[in-house]
Amino acid sequence: MFLRVHPKAIFLLTSLFLVACQREFIVSPDSEIIPEKPSVIPAGIETLPRMYITTPSAIVSKDNWMDGATLRLEVRVAGRDSVVYEGDTQIRGRGNSTWGSYPKKPYALKLDTKANFIGTGKTRHWVLLANWGDRTLLRNQVAFEAARRTSLEWTPSGTFVDLYMNDPDTGEQDVYQGIYWLGEKVRVEGSHFEADYLYSFDTSDRGKEDYSAWCHYYKGGEWQEGEVPVTLKYPDKDDYPLYYWISYLKDASLMALQEKEDAIYHLATGEWKRQLDLNSFCDWYLVNELCVNAEGRHPKSCFYYIRDGIMYAGPVWDFDFGTFRKSSEVPRLRLRSSLYYFQLFPLPEFRSHLIARWKYLRPRFVSLVDYVDEQADWIRSREEANHDMWPCYPNPLASPEAGGYVNGDEDLSFQEAVDRMKEAILWRIEVLDEQLAMLQ
Repeated sequence: MFLRVHPKAIFLLTSLFLVACQREFIVSPDSEIIPEKPSVIPAGIETLPRMYITTPSAIVSKDNWMDGATLRLEVRVAGRDSVVYEGDTQIRGRGNSTWGSYPKKPYALKLDTKANFIGTGKTRHWVLLANWGDRTLLRNQVAFEAARRTSLEWTPSGTFVDLYMNDPDTGEQDVYQGIYWLGEKVRVEGSHFEADYLYSFDTSDRGKEDYSAWCHYYKGGEWQEGEVPVTLKYPDKDDYPLYYWISYLKDASLMALQEKEDAIYHLATGEWKRQLDLNSFCDWYLVNELCVNAEGRHPKSCFYYIRDGIMYAGPVWDFDFGTFRKSSEVPRLRLRSSLYYFQLFPLPEFRSHLIARWKYLRPRFVSLVDYVDEQADWIRSREEANHDMWPCYPNPLASPEAGGYVNGDEDLSFQEAVDRMKEAILWRIEVLDEQLAMLQ
């Protein structure tokens, strides 16, 4: 067993010292690294696709996969219904607060065979996001679209579906569950993106993390510097013998991350220029600032990956909580002191690159308001049925002084919430214009 896997360990360890350390990695701030992206509204589909899931018992765990479930996806084209996928799947709950505190539950799917549901490339791993606390249901989708308009190498694609499930207790079949977002899981694979290591920075993983990183984070009403939990998402420990994962992959991935931290925390050496993909660090930051996403401050749901000795920011994830809202507080950059950015922001070279990226990407972000309308129209005919089943006000995770509001639009009509989202995007663009100009 050891002889069969040892060569791969040598390769992974050796990859830490490749030619990346010999070159500067600052690329032009207007460089085009945007691959072709599939449409997130399947061409020719007349109504929301319908997904039917049957399970042998109730889904009660987000940690253990349930076997014996089946899945069927139907679409309507030219007035006729057709089955585009039918097969077995494993299913479990997913999320943290969304699983434990919200009535409408999100799910993870692991198909028996790879499937291409929406033209994005085949994968076995899918998620069904409930978006319960989001009155528009659009926050994640719009944020993903913003990321797709940048140099970020890969962003999850997905589309909305009407979900139906059986009730194992009563035996009733095809019980309507509301509108869900069916999309790709953040995962390293050929149809998504390639990496030597993928890391998740997430305080909700505390106690089950693989190791810690030294970052800036926001806690107790103030910025602190210290260790935050890091989980190694790739390589996946389930794919390797435990001793091999602990003895080789875990140590090698930790060495790789420490090398990047050394470059970031010892800026005087200039090593950060050779260790970081500057475009991805800028674009990840701008997408999160544009969407008013504070999750990077905890941090929560923040991904970084390393390939060929270079560290990339992304993919983006998790935008349904407290985003796309106009703030009454003094306009500011919310994330400039978060994660590794508190080290990078004092550098004139980083700030000038960030400003250049903003000028280049700004027109793409302005046109997001048209995308919001497009997606709102896509779900409009089914939104009322979803909201009647799952009204999102008050939100149990809201602070007492917030009066039941997390996103601020929970008690609005669908169209009012959509209009408010568009206003927030245009307002935030103005704020970023002003704040980034002050960095020069």
